[in-house]
Amino acid sequence: MSTHVYFCLIVTISLFIGAKTDECPPDREEQSHEEAKLHKDLFCSYNYDYRPVKDHKTSVNVKVRFAIKYISFDALEETFTVHSWVALKWKDEFMSWIPSNYGDIKEIQVESHLLWTPHMALFNADATSAMYQSDQFYTTCLLANTGTVTCVPNLAHTGICRTSLRRWPYDVQNCTMFFGSWMHTGEQVNFTFYQQQPVVLEDFQDGPGWKLLNVYHERLPGNYHCCPNSTYPMLKYTFELKREAAGPAAIVVVPSVVIVILTLTSLLLGVKDTTRLLLICFSLYGHFMFLTEIGYEIPKYSADTPIILLFLRDSMIVTLVGILETLLLMYLRRQKLPAPTWIVNINRLVYRGAGKYVVFTEIEPIDTTDTKSLTGDVPLGEVQPSSDPKDWLKLANLLNSVLFIIALLVYLVLICTYIPYDK
Repeated sequence: MSTHVYFCLIVTISLFIGAKTDECPPDREEQSHEEAKLHKDLFCSYNYDYRPVKDHKTSVNVKVRFAIKYISFDALEETFTVHSWVALKWKDEFMSWIPSNYGDIKEIQVESHLLWTPHMALFNADATSAMYQSDQFYTTCLLANTGTVTCVPNLAHTGICRTSLRRWPYDVQNCTMFFGSWMHTGEQVNFTFYQQQPVVLEDFQDGPGWKLLNVYHERLPGNYHCCPNSTYPMLKYTFELKREAAGPAAIVVVPSVVIVILTLTSLLLGVKDTTRLLLICFSLYGHFMFLTEIGYEIPKYSADTPIILLFLRDSMIVTLVGILETLLLMYLRRQKLPAPTWIVNINRLVYRGAGKYVVFTEIEPIDTTDTKSLTGDVPLGEVQPSSDPKDWLKLANLLNSVLFIIALLVYLVLICTYIPYDK
């Protein structure tokens, strides 16, 4: 029994001695050089939870530069995302050294999580993606001997952008982002722009369906009545985006013009058969089908109504009036009884004056076997009427010409007012 105890004791002591001797050999000991010494001295008693100033009344000035790479815009959800390299530069008063004391080292690379970093928040961030966005970043920063820290993280910010679709599909959207410190005042952390090139667009690529026209930047001082002794400055970036409208224009604008031509052409046809009525009814049906199709293309939510929809609405009204007028002309063409006196007077006033140049359409009379009223062969004992049944045709020609001119003028106004165009 005692032999077994002694054996276990010897094994335990051997394992303990082996663990103690598991050390690096002399030729593999930690190398001691100037950069390692500098790192050790800089981070000795350094706390990145507090602002890097020796006087708590001093503000940390943070310079910001956006090198924008890519922008994606979702007009349906009214959100846009900016992918960019964001350069942040500030001075850490606890991270300075004399280069001559460390082998003339003037700058080193430091991981951002080891340093105090400014928390730059996006104030109008999208709520659905806010949980995936953070005001912290993780990257490798450049630290100079003067205490200047420069970090360039690759960040993506998603914000809310209210769309204005009045000139869809040739609309231009202005989307704005507001950046600043969420909790610190301007007297604690002060965000400013780089003096030179605060926004860089050299390597920018346009997103699908949109073209970036310009980026405007502005620093808001952040003075509020609630806090007269403190400021909350913000950096405002406005992105001007233009829709690439080649595809939507082919689907929307060109068919709109075709519908106008179809309606006007039908108004020039006669009413002898049902061709005119069928053509203008087909035009009205085309309006409904067109509205259904572009309903899938136009974003559902907007602060205003696209003017192309207003054009289609008014065009439908003109087409409906044309259908009613066609039915009226068909009724007038079939009249055989003499026209009333007031119709005869209107015809004489128009056809004997300058108004005859307005009448340029011609509606043929209806075929009839009863030609006594048209040939003038009146049997004896019958009283000849005082007016000719052709007065109905003259009135129909007059109405048709006037309606066509009115429709043409209305469409010219609608096209100039409601048809969007590329500026």
